[in-house]
Amino acid sequence: MLQGQMQEYIELSKDIIKVLVSDAAPTELKKSLDKEESVIESLVDVEKEASQIIRELMSVEESVAQTLLHTEESKQKTSSKLRKIEQELQNTSEKHISMKESIKLLQKDLENLKLVEDEIAELEREADEDTTIVIPSAVYLAQLFHKVTKIDWDYDCDPTLIRGIHYGGDIAQPINIDSTQHSKTFICDYLWSLLSTEWQQSS
Repeated sequence: MLQGQMQEYIELSKDIIKVLVSDAAPTELKKSLDKEESVIESLVDVEKEASQIIRELMSVEESVAQTLLHTEESKQKTSSKLRKIEQELQNTSEKHISMKESIKLLQKDLENLKLVEDEIAELEREADEDTTIVIPSAVYLAQLFHKVTKIDWDYDCDPTLIRGIHYGGDIAQPINIDSTQHSKTFICDYLWSLLSTEWQQSS
């Protein structure tokens, strides 16, 4: 469009030259000036339209650039969120695996406890069924030992001392032996010597 108008302007210039060299110069000159003015107005209009188109193009370019910028920012944010979600997923998966292993260990411990419980229950059942085993009480054993040995022991003395009173003879005989000064054999023989052998003769 602009090229066509320029061509008109050139043709107009040629016409002006022709008019200037002819006799009807004033009339033709006015026509030419009017035509030139019309062409100039058209050029001004074209320039305005071109400027408007350029401004619109620049606005479109700016809008596109802004959109691309926002798109890139959104892409980066989305990528960051995606990486965070992947990390959380991995951590959750590791925790899940760890929990499964812990549960397996706990189940194994529980099974072992059940086996021990079953064994204890079996032993208790066998103990309840077996009535032939008689365990004498400590009091009974102490009374039996006293009746056989006729010795009252002093349990409150020093652990290294053997103290008591023997009532097997006509007179009560005190016992006071330091175990650090005598051998176990001597102590054993001495205590046995205190016991009466009448029950052996009577048998």
